[in-house]
Amino acid sequence: MYTREAHASDGHRPARHVEIAQPKTWEERTDVAKRCSAALDLKIPQLVDDMKDTIAKAFHGMPDRLFVLGADGKIAFRGERGPRGFDVAAMETALKPLVAPAK
Repeated sequence: MYTREAHASDGHRPARHVEIAQPKTWEERTDVAKRCSAALDLKIPQLVDDMKDTIAKAFHGMPDRLFVLGADGKIAFRGERGPRGFDVAAMETALKPLVAPAK
């Protein structure tokens, strides 16, 4: 999910390795998301939050957080705020019963 730029070049804590200004419109935000996705060579679908950051606020996603959704669309795992709160082993434990065994 791409939401508000955490370290925008025009923000109070700009990133040193990239120059991305805080998008002011939906079109700018989706353009930044597409460029980032291409630069990172992401192979998974990327969702873009609305300009009010509705999803990020609802899921307390800032600065980042790991979630696993079950096939029913319900949250099967909700990690702590990252990056310090990431617990990959706990996320893998939550994923195991959701993934069909290879045959």
